[in-house]
Amino acid sequence: MKNNIICITPIDHIKGLKDLIKTKGTLIYKPHISKISLKKILFENKKINFIFCNPNKQGFVIDKDILKFSGIKLINTASTGTNHINLKDCNDLGIQVMSLKNDKKLIYKLPSTSELAFCLMISLLKKLVPSHDSVKNKNNWNYEQFIGQELSSLTIGIIGFGRLGKFMAKFCHAFGMNILIYDKYKPSKKYRNVSKSYLLKHSDVISLHVHLDNNTKNLININLLKKCLRSPIIINTSRGEVVNELDVVNSLKNNLISGYGTDVITNELDNIKKSHVIKNISKLNIIVTPHVGGMTFQGQKRAFVWAINKFS
Repeated sequence: MKNNIICITPIDHIKGLKDLIKTKGTLIYKPHISKISLKKILFENKKINFIFCNPNKQGFVIDKDILKFSGIKLINTASTGTNHINLKDCNDLGIQVMSLKNDKKLIYKLPSTSELAFCLMISLLKKLVPSHDSVKNKNNWNYEQFIGQELSSLTIGIIGFGRLGKFMAKFCHAFGMNILIYDKYKPSKKYRNVSKSYLLKHSDVISLHVHLDNNTKNLININLLKKCLRSPIIINTSRGEVVNELDVVNSLKNNLISGYGTDVITNELDNIKKSHVIKNISKLNIIVTPHVGGMTFQGQKRAFVWAINKFS
């Protein structure tokens, strides 16, 4: 049976990917397709058996409503996260789902998201965004309100010590930061392992590196944030739902925390204007990037080539 692959994520920016897909089958390229249009094209053309996707540009969840009258056999996402795919629906329909988590060797070569987490931390600690805006918009050369902090004098608490947590610890260690780790499943052999409560009380920076599941949803909430003694900054490159956004906003207003840097927001596949973080971005010490953690040319090429080669 000939493969018919519908690609619903942009790949034009990486040379050679379209040609690579065409060696695996017929390419139907729809990088900006809507949910309604995808449902329609899959219903009308049941010879399409593979979906190639990525969460960043999708804007909707691939679910039973889209798939139930299709000929799809495999969904392949060039990402570790799968919250843009309803895994239960796929299982019920007998559709296989593959993600980068299927290849541990590959993902340990992808530090991009941790690099962004480190950049968000630096930006908040050094007050880069407000100082830049002040010069750009007001020609203000007064540095007093933008005095930052030295990394080597600070403690970072890393929650989640998988691949990305390890990269983050490595970067912070290189700059002389004191490192605390909380991960009840994967404790560190190199850095100090502590309880969640201890980490909250003794960290100047808290960086989140966990998968989203029932145990981590709303992991960071007002009850935990009240335990913070140093008014830390929070960095989130995991998933928006790992934090309670309203609690984070209120904690910023009440100085329980001093900043929030995030690459993700709650329900980002829906309307981003509903996000409490987005609503308060101009009022509070918040930096938001549009889920660009894994969006490097090098990282995307590795991930996309791996995913495409799984079509056979």
